[in-house]
Amino acid sequence: MYVSGIGLSNVRGFTGARAVEHHLPLTAPRDGGGWTVIAGRNGSGKSTLLRALALSLAGPQVARSMVQDFGGWISTGEHSAWTRAYVQPDRSVDRFTGRDAVPDDDPLTLGLRWTVPEDAPDLPRYGAPPQPRLASDCGGEDATGTAARGPWAHTPQGWFCAAYGPFRRMTGGSGQAQQLMLAPGPAGRMASLFHEEASLAEGVSWLRELRHRSLEEQRDAGELLDMIMQLLSDGLLPDGYRALRVTADGLWVAPGGDPERAYPLREMSDGFRVVASLVLDIVRQVQNAYGTLDAGLDDDGHPVVRMPGVVIIDEVDAHLHVTWQRRIGDWLRAHFPRIQFIVTSHSPYICQAADPGGLIRLPGPEEEGGPEVVDDALYRRVVYGSGEDAVLSELFGLETPYSSRAEEERRRLVRLEEKVFSGEASEQEALAYRELAARLNSSRSARVQEVAARLGSGQ
Repeated sequence: MYVSGIGLSNVRGFTGARAVEHHLPLTAPRDGGGWTVIAGRNGSGKSTLLRALALSLAGPQVARSMVQDFGGWISTGEHSAWTRAYVQPDRSVDRFTGRDAVPDDDPLTLGLRWTVPEDAPDLPRYGAPPQPRLASDCGGEDATGTAARGPWAHTPQGWFCAAYGPFRRMTGGSGQAQQLMLAPGPAGRMASLFHEEASLAEGVSWLRELRHRSLEEQRDAGELLDMIMQLLSDGLLPDGYRALRVTADGLWVAPGGDPERAYPLREMSDGFRVVASLVLDIVRQVQNAYGTLDAGLDDDGHPVVRMPGVVIIDEVDAHLHVTWQRRIGDWLRAHFPRIQFIVTSHSPYICQAADPGGLIRLPGPEEEGGPEVVDDALYRRVVYGSGEDAVLSELFGLETPYSSRAEEERRRLVRLEEKVFSGEASEQEALAYRELAARLNSSRSARVQEVAARLGSGQ
């Protein structure tokens, strides 16, 4: 399945002018997959939007298992809230149970509604908001029944969706969170997005199981393990690191595949562990969801997983160096060509991988207006410009890429430059100007701003 639109109203900060009363369109998956980036300042509601989307895709039963307390989900002063996801099935893998008629190709509406009970007090007691009732809201009983036979089924036949929060640790985690991670169906695939203490440890355990089965001469397990090792070694890890082997101690990696310099993945940096665990878990969840894995090599000889579905990742840039941020989107999209990735990020380099129509801006908490797909001009500036072009655009709202110290020195440079050009500078001021100009190696855009400031002063 693929998501073609999102709607939500009165969910936390998405109320009034910030609500999405009509669905926010998502980019049509390109050749089956895609990379949609939701960007915005802290507090703009990125995580809320992803969680609302995930719960809509999973249905009310999974929503109740993921979130024990919905008391803070309805916007202050409101008595009801709703969220909807508009979903296009992939007829090659997504199935409906039962003998009822199968809906046509129009998008399915998957919606939830929270309502405060009529007998709830107007003012919450001891500051705790009243518990709202949660119900399906798909546009009618027939639509709800269709959802229950498809993506909302207890064990969906197809309809793959996985969701990951920003704390994608490889080890640890509480017992309750790990139980959720092991739950069948959407609950296990989405636990990380709602529970910070959940870990992705099952990916490495799965590799150990595959190795054990391959030693017992189970050919399919050996082939799957080989494919995964190829996938992890195909430019995912920086500095030429490759997945080398799987032992009882876990997954081992080495620069250039050199066995003399191999390290257990658990001893590598957070970036290594987070990215490898994420990719492992996606492959594991896809294989569990479909019971098979369509994997192989593309026309250029790169390993790919050709199964469709939706993967939601909150703060995909977490723990990643900027060089890694710049290429992770292209890597995931190339190696999972039929997966629709929907991610949030604070990084301009993550945004540069966005598909046309796949870059969404969330206004800040104090701004009026809801989420919107950026226009073509801003999209081109972010995708085809430099990282500095992106962070200085309205998408990020950064006024300057320089430190506070550098900004103060640049203001001093402009003042001295005015005096030098007007012939009013003393010898000491002229020397200070030359020293500052040499020290502040201005970028082209900064020099334009400095020259504009000088011209604006009439010099």
